[in-house]
Parts: sequence; C-alpha cells; structure tokens
Amino acid sequence: MRTAARLTVLTVFALLPVSGCGSSSGSGPATVVPAKGKVTYKGQPLTQGDITFEPIENGREANGSIKPDGTFELTTFKQGDGAVAGKHRVSVTGNNKVPVKFRSPSSSKTEVEVKEGTSEYPVDFK
Repeated sequence: MRTAARLTVLTVFALLPVSGCGSSSGSGPATVVPAKGKVTYKGQPLTQGDITFEPIENGREANGSIKPDGTFELTTFKQGDGAVAGKHRVSVTGNNKVPVKFRSPSSSKTEVEVKEGTSEYPVDFK
C-alpha cells in the first residue's frame, strides 16, 4: 500500500508543471483572421513604411510592410496569417507623409475591427 501511495504522489508532482500550459483566459488560442488592405492619408495611398494593428483588448499585434501602391498584408505569428480578431488601433511608421500622431497606436485615433468573414481592411488616416 505504501508503494502505491508513493507512486500516486510522484505522479501528481510529475504532472504539476504541465497544469499551467494553456491560455490564461481559458478560451484557447487567439483567432487570427486573414487581413490585408490599402492604407491612405487624406485619400492618397501611402507608398512606404510599416503598418501596425494593435489589439485594444488583448492579443498580439500584427504588422505589415506597405507596398508602393499602398497595399499591405498583416502578419501576427507567421507570414501573411493576418490579425487577431477584435478592435485594433492602427499606426504607421517609416513614412514622413503622416503626422506624428499616427505613428503610435497610443496616439492614433484610427481604429479597425478585424472579424471573421472579412479580409479587406482599408485604412485612411485623416
């Protein structure tokens, strides 16, 4: 009987490190939605720089390079996978055509909601 009790205790201690592996919210991994679009400033395409979608609630930000025609494709975990579903603050870096306030998610008032069923997200900084 003592051997069985020891085996049970050892098994419990062996499994303890595994018990914390998973999402802190308990809802599983974040849903990433394909996301691409065209970014403009006052209606004119931006031709360079990087765009960032920062989730307002929780999640990892998504980034993309702006192509010469103003288009972008977002990446969160792997190239071109998109952005976490939900509302995001949008900012642009590496482009001097936009005012400083649009270069940081905390000062940019530009928001986009990423959701399943939609993959095109036009962004116009005004």
